[in-house]
Amino acid sequence: MPYTKHCFHWSIFFLGLAAVSLTGCFGPSDPLNRQAVSGEVTLKNVALDTGNISFDPVDQTTGRPGGASIEQGKFTLPQERGLPPGTYKVRITSADESATPVTPDEAPGDSRKLAPDRIPASWNTKSEETVTIEDGGENHFVLAIP
Repeated sequence: MPYTKHCFHWSIFFLGLAAVSLTGCFGPSDPLNRQAVSGEVTLKNVALDTGNISFDPVDQTTGRPGGASIEQGKFTLPQERGLPPGTYKVRITSADESATPVTPDEAPGDSRKLAPDRIPASWNTKSEETVTIEDGGENHFVLAIP
């Protein structure tokens, strides 16, 4: 009888050990460790009504680009579309629909007219603005464009 009891305890021990070992085999459900990102964008102290925001990783080996639409001054990237931890360059665009459209270097027959962007180049094509996405952090950013 003591032998059976002894074997039973060892069986429980090894079953527990196997369960703990297998837990590590499957790893996290998201190998990129994406983080949810949200924020607010103002242009000249007023919430940006509409636009787009993009995040380009400074370190291309660990980060992944991402982006979202801006509506009523707010943007959200849920975790499943979020960004891995790291530093990202921020670029914002927003067409000025009230301005006279500009014509790109037109080729014959090309009649596309584009609304000019109302975001200054320092936050757009020549942006040096960055944010740092932290693992488990709030990752909520308030971006004020002068």
